[in-house]
Amino acid sequence: MIYENRSHDGQFPFIAAEMDGGQPFMTHCHQEMELIAVRRGQVAVRCEGEDIVLNPGDVWIVPPFASHSIERADGDSLRLAALTDLKVMGAWTKQEDERIDVQNILEGIDLYSGHWPEDTAHRVFELVENMYQEYEKQDEGWQLAIKTLLNALVLLAIREMPRCERKHPNKQVATLKNILEYVALHYCDHISLEDCAAVAGFNPSYLSRYFRQHMGVTFQEYIKRLRIDKARWLLRNEKISVTEVSYQSGFKDIKTFNKLFKSECGMTPTQFRRGLEAS
Repeated sequence: MIYENRSHDGQFPFIAAEMDGGQPFMTHCHQEMELIAVRRGQVAVRCEGEDIVLNPGDVWIVPPFASHSIERADGDSLRLAALTDLKVMGAWTKQEDERIDVQNILEGIDLYSGHWPEDTAHRVFELVENMYQEYEKQDEGWQLAIKTLLNALVLLAIREMPRCERKHPNKQVATLKNILEYVALHYCDHISLEDCAAVAGFNPSYLSRYFRQHMGVTFQEYIKRLRIDKARWLLRNEKISVTEVSYQSGFKDIKTFNKLFKSECGMTPTQFRRGLEAS
């Protein structure tokens, strides 16, 4: 699932949702940090080539631009997913340029709660639950509350989460990650195979073969699925029109959006939203 970074339009750069069912999500990345907390069932995930099975009470932290996927999940599973721009976290000393680098902190810790002290894992799970509740209710001061909870998570990472050394990716993995990063930043805008090839230093025909070989789908199919996943998220969590969902997901006309969404999901966007409202 790809989620929108909404900081560019002045909105608070944090979103959260409750996710149920066993729908997998293909390998992708995004510019936000993601927190996944499993309430019920099992969820199998993969991040940077590492496979993890999350159980109830587990938390998984996905750093910005880390390639990851939901491989499978129990049909009755229930999890919380929260995404945030790292800019809302960190603290300053008297010198304002001495900001705590949250990105570097994430790169140096073990990001799976099954490897943390039990009490730490329990507290982080509660932090994610509380973030979700604040986001859902949006009572007065909810943004400050979420910032406080996020910084409490950073403090636990610094003081209590085990350190680890990650292997540096080989050239092939690094190249693919750079391509996915570029796509993650631009898939909702006009993006072409030629644009991405120029960033990767490939010619378009080579990138087309390279992408299909390593991702299992064509470049165009990957972009389409990202946009459909984004649309599903918006239909589930945002009270905006279907036309606006289409535009925010990267589709330029509603007719194409409706056709591709129905082909991928077996129903129109309007039917999808009505099904959510009825459940």
